[in-house]
Amino acid sequence: MRQTLRLPPAPTGKSGNVTINTPVLRVVNGAQVTVKNDGTGNAGSLKVNANSIFLDRKGGITAATKSGEGGDITINLKDSLILRRGSKIDTESLGTGNGGNITINSPIIGGFENSDIIANAFNGNGGNINITTQGIFGLEFRNQLTRESDITASSQFGVNGTVEINNVGVDPNSGLVELPANVTDSSQQIVSGCSANQGSRFVATGRGGIPQNPNQEVMSDRIWSDIRDLSASRKTGEVTVQIPASPETLVQATSWHRNAEGKIELVANKSFNQVQQPLTCAALPKS
Repeated sequence: MRQTLRLPPAPTGKSGNVTINTPVLRVVNGAQVTVKNDGTGNAGSLKVNANSIFLDRKGGITAATKSGEGGDITINLKDSLILRRGSKIDTESLGTGNGGNITINSPIIGGFENSDIIANAFNGNGGNINITTQGIFGLEFRNQLTRESDITASSQFGVNGTVEINNVGVDPNSGLVELPANVTDSSQQIVSGCSANQGSRFVATGRGGIPQNPNQEVMSDRIWSDIRDLSASRKTGEVTVQIPASPETLVQATSWHRNAEGKIELVANKSFNQVQQPLTCAALPKS
């Protein structure tokens, strides 16, 4: 006897859960990362831990259901979440169930060209969307889907869900210094002796620590002058020419004779030429 296995017209079980840990997740060209349920059962939960996610050309991350409860999607990123050209993150319920919840933590979130983040419901209640980011671009909260890039958690016949966007930026109170409550009385900064005499006055001369007007050009009230004594380096000594005395030359006698006084004299040859030393000039400082 042949036994016939009959399947229900629609699946009734629950979808499983999926956790993805990856540096980069890219879903493009109609591809889906999904735990959705096309029957009466509940969708599963989906969790993604990554540096960045890029969805393009109707790429999707979905935990939607046809009739049951929408699943929960949790996305934790270090860099960015970008949705483009009809891409979506979807936890809606198209039947009697409630929409799922979406939690996104990402420094930068961008949605462009009719890309959506959806937690809608039909008969049930809309899901809750909680986004924590430093900047969100292109996406805007709207009560229903439009041709723009939407964030919506509405319900057609039930209660709308909540959308909470936390913009985490620089704390405006960080780095501020609390000023004293009591402002200094300027009258107490002048020596008390001035007030005792009639006709006294306070005069600020020169720069003296008084700041210049920041709207005016910085000017110097001093003229630079060179006060060095350069007379010593400019003094020029007198130049004298010294001719050295010609040294005495000994000439050999060639004869002798007796003079009129009867004394003997040695006589040199008259043809002997005495060579005279050349004259020299020397610039000597006058002592």
